[in-house]
Amino acid sequence: MARILIIDDDPVYGDMTTQRLERAGHKVKLHIGPFGASALAVHDSPDLVILDVFMPGLSGPELLGIMRKNAGRPDLPVLLFSSMDPGPLSRLATEHGAVGWVTKSASRDEFLTAVQKALLP
Repeated sequence: MARILIIDDDPVYGDMTTQRLERAGHKVKLHIGPFGASALAVHDSPDLVILDVFMPGLSGPELLGIMRKNAGRPDLPVLLFSSMDPGPLSRLATEHGAVGWVTKSASRDEFLTAVQKALLP
């Protein structure tokens, strides 16, 4: 069981993602929107952060850098989560040092596989 922090500005996707992960046995905390999320990454020290790419006011990649700096964990594992096409999402994840990526349209099995892969040391 992993401790996973989901950061998404869309409560529908956030709730769906939370349910998928809880059913798979993970302990999940959902944070709506980017603001205040960095403090949670510090306080909760999650095993994985699932981070929406497009959020108003602060993008996922910008927040990723802030969280890693503020949490004092430059290796904080982050999985980018977006409705982007896979090619650009993959490149964005690589550019920003995310441990992986998954599209919001991924099937339940594809999503859980991406999460398991991201949790590997």
